[in-house]
Amino acid sequence: MIEIESGLPLLIAFFLLDLLIAATRAALLNARPLRLMPLREEQPQATERALALLDSLYLRPTLRLSQVLARVSLLGLSFLLIASVIGERPLLRVFQFLGTLGVALALLVAEFLVEGRIVRRPEEWALRLAPWGRFLTTLFVPLTFLPVLLTRAYWPSQATVQVTDDELRSWVESEEDTGGLEREERQMIYSIFRFGETLAREIMVPRIDMLALEVHTPLSEAVDAFIRSGYSRVPVYEGTVDNVLGLLYAKDLLQSINGKRSLTLRDLLRPAYFVPETKKADELLAEMQAQRIHMAIVVDEYGGVSGLVTLEDIIEEIIGEIQDEYDQSEEVPYQAVGPDEYIFHGRIDLDDFNQIMKSDLPKDEADTLAGFLYDRMGRVPQAGEKIQEGDLELTVEQIIGRRIRRVRARRIAASEEKTKKNEHAF
Repeated sequence: MIEIESGLPLLIAFFLLDLLIAATRAALLNARPLRLMPLREEQPQATERALALLDSLYLRPTLRLSQVLARVSLLGLSFLLIASVIGERPLLRVFQFLGTLGVALALLVAEFLVEGRIVRRPEEWALRLAPWGRFLTTLFVPLTFLPVLLTRAYWPSQATVQVTDDELRSWVESEEDTGGLEREERQMIYSIFRFGETLAREIMVPRIDMLALEVHTPLSEAVDAFIRSGYSRVPVYEGTVDNVLGLLYAKDLLQSINGKRSLTLRDLLRPAYFVPETKKADELLAEMQAQRIHMAIVVDEYGGVSGLVTLEDIIEEIIGEIQDEYDQSEEVPYQAVGPDEYIFHGRIDLDDFNQIMKSDLPKDEADTLAGFLYDRMGRVPQAGEKIQEGDLELTVEQIIGRRIRRVRARRIAASEEKTKKNEHAF
């Protein structure tokens, strides 16, 4: 039997040790690696310790089990200590049950308060408590070794740290401010964020820019078209482009010319793959990979051809433009001409425009910058016409036919914006 004078300090020690385990566990399980990484410069050693222990917790889930078992062991020892202190004393035995229940409730309340404080700033507390986490894990190895060993046979040996899109976005924005990521790297990450919501119509080559051949085109003219364009496959239609019969591959055409049989384009066609404008880009990529398709014809809600999408178009949506020997004459999507001033190709996607200009032009009725201007103006504009959207001034730089080819965008200073508003008022 243990005397009250000597048992009470030991009970308090168990109590505090359990709270320390609870606090360490709450900090490490709620801390996010992406939020810890920026702290490396200020506290490199503490951050490395916290990240190492965090990796251990996720890669070896049995460590989390050992923390739970350690707390159960402490709680059991506390109850045994209470029973030993009470011993055979008749008067104290009456309150044995109430005393044990009181200790358990006090422990739960204390843990609730401690963990509530920890989860408000888990990364900050993870740096402070990481050394204790390693120490406590080692301290309770004798108590938890056998249960952990038995559990490993049924517990996956590895797990992954779940990182949300919001956390990844926050990390990219913080790295953008500190210069930790190159512009191309940020562009690729943002493209991956948007990829799941990108529609086929947003990345397709529009109908007006499509190279397509009429089915009665002589083989010699078809060869010339392939040589001029540098394409490896083109759609073939009959009557109008809305009636696509199939795809013509350059290699099939060249083989037919060297052959002895007299063939037409119709004889050389391969089946075309049709998708709606609203097809998600990630789903389209998966289908094209599974079926080994390199080109899809995009159709609108009425069945008319809106454009086409190639495998290269989809990949470029993630990694950016892929330049090859046939792309030398392609016009760049945008070019900086001054501080907060750019010239954009009219076909640039509004998401890309908003990211570059740090604006929020809506995509309610249009996917491209040119489409946005058509929607806002309600007509085909003339070169030199401009509109103002918030603190942005958009000027039509070049018109080819009825198409907006180039647009100048610049951010208006607050004083200049106020002056323009006063001018419009008069």
